[in-house]
Amino acid sequence: MAVTTTPTTKVYPATTTALKFSSPLDDGAFTHSEPAAWLAASTQQLRTNKCVGIPTETVYGLAANALAAPAVQQIYTIKGRPSDNPLIVHISSLRMLRALYHLPAAPITSAPPFLGTDNAALEGERLNAQLAQPAGVWPEIPEQYHEAIRMFWPGPLTIVMPKPECIPMEVLGGHGNTVAFRFPSHPVARAVISDCGLPLAAPSANASGRPSPTLAEHVRRDLDGKLAVVVDAGACDVGVESTVLDAFSPNAYVDGELRPCILRPGGVTFEQLKALGGVYEKLRVYKRDFSSDEMEMHPTTPGMKYRHYSPTAPVHLFVPRHGNVHEKMQAMVRDMDGKKVGVIAIGGFEAAQENVLVRSVKDARELAHEIFALLRALDEDDGVDAILVQGVDEDHEGLAVMNRLGKAASNHIVC
Repeated sequence: MAVTTTPTTKVYPATTTALKFSSPLDDGAFTHSEPAAWLAASTQQLRTNKCVGIPTETVYGLAANALAAPAVQQIYTIKGRPSDNPLIVHISSLRMLRALYHLPAAPITSAPPFLGTDNAALEGERLNAQLAQPAGVWPEIPEQYHEAIRMFWPGPLTIVMPKPECIPMEVLGGHGNTVAFRFPSHPVARAVISDCGLPLAAPSANASGRPSPTLAEHVRRDLDGKLAVVVDAGACDVGVESTVLDAFSPNAYVDGELRPCILRPGGVTFEQLKALGGVYEKLRVYKRDFSSDEMEMHPTTPGMKYRHYSPTAPVHLFVPRHGNVHEKMQAMVRDMDGKKVGVIAIGGFEAAQENVLVRSVKDARELAHEIFALLRALDEDDGVDAILVQGVDEDHEGLAVMNRLGKAASNHIVC
């Protein structure tokens, strides 16, 4: 499908102070006390099946109506994303998620519905009656997710659910029978989803394979002229994508026993999920605790099949084991004499050469927040020939960091 280009992409500044939401989980209703050109522009684009760049607490997303196959196809085309790489669907209330299981099969050929708010005039009387439940009662959502939802939604957690009939197969990458859903906590993302009344398919708003965008400027650089609207709410708080949790599909069972699994580590840590207890005491991590050829060929969630997060300059990842990581990094810097080298290190890093640009962070948490922005800055702004990155232990935030760096790096040096 050809992409209709626009002369320029307009970046709309957004503020969150004027946004107030009526419910933490169940209902998407909200108010805004200041004029919001960014909201009107986003809603107009999304309800006419066009794509919009929006901030979330993890990274900026390229959002489109998840109920319309043509809109979803535009995501793949704009990003240059392989069409078999599934998308995550974002919702702004449990009511919106529940509503999807009462809509007719895709495609929806009439005007798009308006979902997520307890309002019969907007939802329609039939759907409004079907969703009549006390707050906190979600019969459409598998019980094993309820505690995780109460603890981590809205937030950087994605859950694998049965496919609603109304979701087109393009969202799933053309295969499978499950859909990954997320309820973002960023007020701008919540407001955009609620205002347009539609679930939004939204991968990271970057050219496919590039480092994920944590600033609106990253989106503009990668996708300028390919979409009309980008909403700028400043830097993302988390800095890496959401954790994808599967407690539903056959992959979540071992010999008939439910043993949930993290398919992609992210903003909610393994330790946080395991602390929920119950079935989560036997939580597993894909690629660390088990693997699957079928999942490699037909992934159920993004980030499982293709190389991601890579700048133009080659990335050399120094994996900590027992040796002195800084000594090995310094040795490689010396071997690259004459080249412009970027170094991302934990704590101080000594480099006497003038052609070495050192960017230091204090720990794994700060590295998670900064890694994509640092990779982009060294590559795009500083024009380095190579980037050396000090890895971290694969626990807590470090699990997500090393997952992303492992995919970005072309060279892994075990120390």
